[in-house]
Amino acid sequence: MRNTKTAAFYVGKGGVGKTTSAAHMGVAAAREHGLDVVLIDLSGTQNDLATQFGLGDSIEDPDAPISAVFGDDWDFIAENIPDIVDRMVYETAEGPDLIPSDSGLSGADNNLASAPVEERYLKLAEFVETHLTDRYDLVIFDLPGKEDNVSLNGIFAAEHIVTPLCPGKFERRQLENLREDLESIRDELADVLDTRDVHPHLAMVIPTMITARTKQSADFVEEIEAAYPEAAAEPVAKSQNISNLQGQGKTLFAATDDELYATGKRARDAYRTNTATLLEAISHD
Repeated sequence: MRNTKTAAFYVGKGGVGKTTSAAHMGVAAAREHGLDVVLIDLSGTQNDLATQFGLGDSIEDPDAPISAVFGDDWDFIAENIPDIVDRMVYETAEGPDLIPSDSGLSGADNNLASAPVEERYLKLAEFVETHLTDRYDLVIFDLPGKEDNVSLNGIFAAEHIVTPLCPGKFERRQLENLREDLESIRDELADVLDTRDVHPHLAMVIPTMITARTKQSADFVEEIEAAYPEAAAEPVAKSQNISNLQGQGKTLFAATDDELYATGKRARDAYRTNTATLLEAISHD
C-alpha cells in the first residue's frame, strides 16, 4: 500500500479559481513530481474538471458515478462489481486521472443527512482507504462551494484544505468563515475525529487572479500573507491564457512558452511552486 496523500480544494464561494487551481496542481504533481494522481470532482453537476481536460462531452452520464459511494448500497456494489473503480476513472491527456461529478451528488447530500453522525462524514475517507491507496500517490478533491455533507466528507477525507481566493473583502471573509468552521467541526465532532485520528486544517491559501500593477491585488496579497503566514502561497497571476486554454480543454502546462503571455508563464510558475510547497507540507503531516 502506498503512502497516499490527500488534499481538498474548498471555499464557500465559486468563481475564485478553485477548480482551476485543483487541475493545475494535479497536473504539476503528476508531471513534475512523477506522482500517480487522481482528481475527484465533487463540486456539482457541471463537470468543470472534465471540461478543464476536454472530457466534458464524453462524461455526461458516468457509468459508475462517484455519488454511489455515499449511498446505502455502496458496500454491496463494491463487493459485487470488481471493476467498479476502474469504471469510475477517466484518463486525462495531462497526467492525472479523473473521477467526474454526476447528477446524483445533490441527492447524496440529502441521503447523508439521515446517516448516523459517526458514519455520515467518513464514507469518502473509507472509499479512499479501501479503493484508492493501492493506486494513487495523491488524491485531490474539488469540493462544492458550500458547506454540506459532501463537502464535509471531502474535508474529513483530505484533512489538508487548500483555499484559493481572489481579491475582495467578501472573499477574505469567506476564508475567515472557513477557519471558524474548521474549528467548529473539530469541537462538535471531536469524538469521531479523534477515533479516526483525523485533523482537518487549513494547509494553503492561494491568492488567485492577481494583477501585478493594481493596489487592490497588492493589498490583498499583503493581507493574506500577514494573516496566514504559514499557509500563504505564491500568488497566481490573472491571465487570459488560463481561460483561453480552458476553452480548449487544457491547462497552462499543456502550452509551450511561445504560446503563453508573461502573465501565463507567471501563473504556471506559481502553480508549480505551490504544488511543490503543498507536497512538502503534507508529506510531513
